[in-house]
Amino acid sequence: MTTKRLDINTASIEELAELPEIGAKRARTLVRRRPFHDWIEIDSLPGFNAGLVEEIQEEGAYLGAQGVRTDQFTWELEEEPR
Repeated sequence: MTTKRLDINTASIEELAELPEIGAKRARTLVRRRPFHDWIEIDSLPGFNAGLVEEIQEEGAYLGAQGVRTDQFTWELEEEPR
């Protein structure tokens, strides 16, 4: 069985509600508080906890492009060999 990938930052309320233990109320909370940059932000929401976050990750939920902070990357230029 293939796990369906679901971007927390772009999924509809209906799609989010289908995740285990999420339902309509938690799905609305997720949509109102987006975008998420880190799973800790979701863990700290009312009605969420680390166990629930882990469970939805195991079901294919992920933080997509809107959830990526560009400041976490360091770009280094390499000198070309002479």
